[in-house]
Amino acid sequence: MVVHCSAGVGRTGCFIVIDAMLERMKHEKTVDIYGHVTCMRSQRNYMVQTEDQYVFIHEALLEAATCGHTEVPARNLYAHIQKLGQVPPGESVTAMELEFKLLASSKAHTSRFISANLPCNKFKNRLVNIMPYELTRVCLQPIRGVEGSDYINASFLDGYRQQKAYIATQGPLAESTEDFWRMLWEHNSTIIVMLTRLREMGREKCHQYWPAERSARYQYFVVDPMAEYNMPQYILREFKVTDARDGQSRTIRQFQFTDWPEQGVPKTGEGFIDFIGQVHKTKEQFGQDGPITVHCSAGVGRTGVFITLSIVLERMRYEGVVDMFQTVKTLRTQRPAMVQTEDQYQLCYRAALEYLGSFDHYAT
Repeated sequence: MVVHCSAGVGRTGCFIVIDAMLERMKHEKTVDIYGHVTCMRSQRNYMVQTEDQYVFIHEALLEAATCGHTEVPARNLYAHIQKLGQVPPGESVTAMELEFKLLASSKAHTSRFISANLPCNKFKNRLVNIMPYELTRVCLQPIRGVEGSDYINASFLDGYRQQKAYIATQGPLAESTEDFWRMLWEHNSTIIVMLTRLREMGREKCHQYWPAERSARYQYFVVDPMAEYNMPQYILREFKVTDARDGQSRTIRQFQFTDWPEQGVPKTGEGFIDFIGQVHKTKEQFGQDGPITVHCSAGVGRTGVFITLSIVLERMRYEGVVDMFQTVKTLRTQRPAMVQTEDQYQLCYRAALEYLGSFDHYAT
């Protein structure tokens, strides 16, 4: 096998060590990363070039050892879900619950939250424990003389085939509504997905950040309501947004899913799957190159379900495989707590199975 990167030592060394250690784990149930790197360096200088790469090797192998192989052929999904619903020997909870708990086993260190913890930004977070990682946060163009003006509680997330395909964000606060419109404009996001009502269980979940009848101005941006379509499970609103500084205009569409119960999750995934399909169809038809902005209240639970299913369903179409665990785990490396509850995690599996049933060649 020929392996190369640029210099042929850093990433190349990582690949070779991980490949060798996975093989050793399979046959001997042991690892010796230090010994293997030392051996390789006697054959080629500087193999595994940096400390970060060395740490990455340990983290990758730890994940392989603790999480195992979680990818399932789509045709086996029903049997896999049945197995997850059973209690393994020696355990007191189902395999599904154990799998979800394993997701929560890796906690983000507080050093990963920098801007979100600054005194000038803390009030912009709807919940004190849901903040964007510094590396994946959506940055706004700073306003001269305004400390923290580049901050909004929002994160970039990768899609199945595109980096930064989504922005996951909290439901705007009254104080952050102008920042929300600024983010949409600056990052060319013309599709909004809203997965909450303004109030649920007697509490505000999201400030009404759009004008209902007449145009409204949010800092530099004039927002004109153009149309509203009431569908059985969602509302589609269209807005003309104009930058008052240069007169440029864009159409921004907001999909508000109205069928999510105030407590728990939808009983079936069918309506939500149709909703996801409609959003992506509209994005392909009208959307620009920018990301789809998705929010609920905190921007992690229902938002996580929407993005997880968007990725999983697309992968099922193209590859015929499902890996719910790794999909959610990867999203959680970009924004904490994505797919927040076990009920939401189960919904992802259930919806994937329902989607699978719509394909004749998998239905048998």
